[in-house]
Amino acid sequence: MARVDVEIPHRLSREEARNRIREVTPRLEQEYSALCRWDGESRLLVTRKGLKAALDIEDTCVRVGIELGFLLGPLGNSIRTGIVRHLTGLLS
Repeated sequence: MARVDVEIPHRLSREEARNRIREVTPRLEQEYSALCRWDGESRLLVTRKGLKAALDIEDTCVRVGIELGFLLGPLGNSIRTGIVRHLTGLLS
């Protein structure tokens, strides 16, 4: 499995960062056939075929760790770029 790790800084409160991420989870589920579930107040787990991800919302950043299956592994750089772009916009 390939691994992608990303850290997105933010200046929001932890609650506001969580609320903004919570607002987009239905879109993740619909557009990417992903299953999103909260593990506590500050960790979002996202799974779909070939992908497992955890978003940890911290006071000054969101840390994203993704495990990519064999077929998605070669797309790791593109996935990283997309995550950085979307989360940076969402958290700014």
